[in-house]
Amino acid sequence: MAREAAPQSAATMPLMKKVSTLEPAFISPIISAAESSDILQACGELGPDPSSLHFANRTKNIAFVLCLNGRWFQLNHGFFNQHAGYNDFSGGYRRHYRQLPAAFVDSLPAQRLLHAFKDTYAIPDGKLVLVQVQATNLTPHNQGKCLTGQGIHSDGADCAMLACLRRENVSGARSAVFRDADGDDSVVSPHVLEEGEVLFWRDNEVYHYVEPARLVDDECDGTRAVLIAHYPAMHYITGGQNMKNTLPPSGKHPRYVTEGEGSRLPQ
Repeated sequence: MAREAAPQSAATMPLMKKVSTLEPAFISPIISAAESSDILQACGELGPDPSSLHFANRTKNIAFVLCLNGRWFQLNHGFFNQHAGYNDFSGGYRRHYRQLPAAFVDSLPAQRLLHAFKDTYAIPDGKLVLVQVQATNLTPHNQGKCLTGQGIHSDGADCAMLACLRRENVSGARSAVFRDADGDDSVVSPHVLEEGEVLFWRDNEVYHYVEPARLVDDECDGTRAVLIAHYPAMHYITGGQNMKNTLPPSGKHPRYVTEGEGSRLPQ
């Protein structure tokens, strides 16, 4: 079964910035901070992410979605299998997660983000997109740890989008995009994504990375929540490779690092 979102009227559809199809990566403010909060609330309680036992703890819900005639539908499917060629740490097996609730695909701000992704990369109707909403939960004990379990990397898609939904009592966690796996040729310089800002990138042309994060106030915990979308997504169900993404893997994988050498982006 698939869950259906009501279509947006022309009056409620977002005005999208025209983006060059040749642009490998860019950052744009798509939604407001209030809309970011609305999306996160629509995601419900995020479930456990067992893979994060080895880096900064995070929680995650997922959804496979597709658009037909302006309406978004969510499939009933609760795992993905990323090929180990793209992720030699937590790839190569089925990773089961709590699914996003119906309220997510019904959320107008979420639809705005999904339409922005679809329109930017001319994703055809009826093609699957993998959506992950995840929150890194920072404490005095895990601050400074790697946020992803990977270094500079590609996720194995053609294109991807990362939207910041919440950033509370967090410093660092700058995102960057590079043409090379060593991080010497920058496309998007290290940047702190604030709530509502969205990073778009061509995942089969460039690599991305996020640096570790620390607490602003050590007396309180912190949260960094993001929404990530990938297209195409069928190979995340089958566990196969994406023949359109042949980027060689990075040789630098600071998985278990704190803020030691190699874990931070250049200033």
